[in-house]
Amino acid sequence: MASEEERARAISVWNIHYNYHRPHTAIGDQPPASRLKSRVTNVLSSNT
Repeated sequence: MASEEERARAISVWNIHYNYHRPHTAIGDQPPASRLKSRVTNVLSSNT
């Protein structure tokens, strides 16, 4: 990565994937965000 901006964007994308798309076995193969009481609607869709 060539800049702080690129690093910040990459962390943002990874954070969304980790919390909203990646299944976690400790909570029944659901992403952590599935445990939130209110649903978030402004999340990027998964590109996988």
